[in-house]
Amino acid sequence: MGIKKVLHIATLLLSFTLSAQSVVEHTVVKGNTLYSLAKQYGVSIEAIQEANPDLQGTALSLGQVLVIPSADETIEPAKEEKAPPPPPVSSDEYEMYKVKKGDTPASLAQAWGYKTMRAFYRLNPDARTSWKKGMILIKPIGIPVEPTDSVAIAAAVDSLPVVLDSTKHAIQVVGLLPFFHRDYINESPLAKRTTVAMSFRQGMELAAANLSDSSFQVNLRFLDTYNQKDSMAAALATLNADSVDLIVGPLYSKRVMEMASFVVPSKVVSPLSKNEAINTLPIQNAVVAEQFQWQSIVKVIGQRREQSMAIAPVAKGSKPHRTLIIAQSNAKTESALSGMFSVFVDPMVIKATEKWKENERLAFLDSSVHYDLIIYDNDPAFVLDVLRNLRAGRAKYSWYTTENQIVGSGITSDNFIREREVICAFSSYLDYTDQDVLSFVQSFRERFGYEPDEYAFKGYDILNFHVQSLRFGTKSMRGTVLGFERNDSVQNQYTELRRFDNLAWKLIGQ
Repeated sequence: MGIKKVLHIATLLLSFTLSAQSVVEHTVVKGNTLYSLAKQYGVSIEAIQEANPDLQGTALSLGQVLVIPSADETIEPAKEEKAPPPPPVSSDEYEMYKVKKGDTPASLAQAWGYKTMRAFYRLNPDARTSWKKGMILIKPIGIPVEPTDSVAIAAAVDSLPVVLDSTKHAIQVVGLLPFFHRDYINESPLAKRTTVAMSFRQGMELAAANLSDSSFQVNLRFLDTYNQKDSMAAALATLNADSVDLIVGPLYSKRVMEMASFVVPSKVVSPLSKNEAINTLPIQNAVVAEQFQWQSIVKVIGQRREQSMAIAPVAKGSKPHRTLIIAQSNAKTESALSGMFSVFVDPMVIKATEKWKENERLAFLDSSVHYDLIIYDNDPAFVLDVLRNLRAGRAKYSWYTTENQIVGSGITSDNFIREREVICAFSSYLDYTDQDVLSFVQSFRERFGYEPDEYAFKGYDILNFHVQSLRFGTKSMRGTVLGFERNDSVQNQYTELRRFDNLAWKLIGQ
């Protein structure tokens, strides 16, 4: 069945009114970056990324057409507080706040009732390095739980998902997705969002079919949020929330942050948003926080040294190893150095300032040492500048990287080929030689008549894992593309280590 025919059928199932959004289309020209476009249109980089789900990382292509959301879309500036705020109260509700002239991180943190600046930056990490008038912040209504040293904040015990009653023979699932039916049919700038939602939906439908049999049924229903708060509320108003076991969606972080206002948060799975602030809520997050990837890198470096795989006596001709951490000089770097990277003994740390002149030192490193390289920055230009300077010298090194750093960033396989050893921490990986992947592709072709895209794979994996989690208490699973390993605060911390070998990322240990 063609996607437009599916859409017309789906449209008949949705009866509430949808309101239009103000967007513009921008064709990428030479010199455009996500940062420059965000500045030009007065929106955040994340807003552009979420408006263009097919955008990979920060890389742009000449002629690429982007949907740019309005700076005022669904966001109202918070009223200026003229009196001291009321005593802090616990709350799971948030609203968006636009920075005004005279605002500072410290003044807003105090006005909003935060006890520490660390708690403020936890919810608004971009405020550390990109503070400017007009930027959008997440403002708690009341005060969120203070963060701990871990990546995710543990939810209250009574908010954790529970296993279904073993006597229950059906599970009720709602897919809360932005289909933008009218825009798709009328080919408006928002049309491309519909194809993402439909692919995700079809992946979920296939998972529901595979999980259902004569003794157990996954009943799946979809509602159109149109990515707006009022239409999302209207959609949820059609539900009996007590009878719903699982809600998958919304796709975009602003809507996810508002879900606690409408339903029990522990029933909600945030499927695609990379906003790490979601990890501070009692909502299940399918996306792995980047911090978990770096933690796995720290762990594997330590394990390799303990097992004498990295360090050997110099007398035997092997070089001693030393950790080399290169990053741009900012608050995020300082936090990592005093936190997860503090386990390294006597690391060599190079903090690059604006012109990256410090990277030139890399061409003159001690060639009698083998360096375990960590580039703690996701700017592809910075990463490539580090590698260029290292290659100009004689020192040997192993490069430890993360999926967030290299996937979709414009760093090509050619760069990995030129390295002696590259090990990457992945949270998702699609291997077309895997039997489960091939089986999924074949099933998807038979059911829908065309090839699945990455969102179909993700929709399938997310529903598959969370239904089995509800039925059997499953805490870990490797799907077709996504991995899941749920910690005590129901956040996904799955990572797998792969080494670049013979033009492919091969799973270490296989």
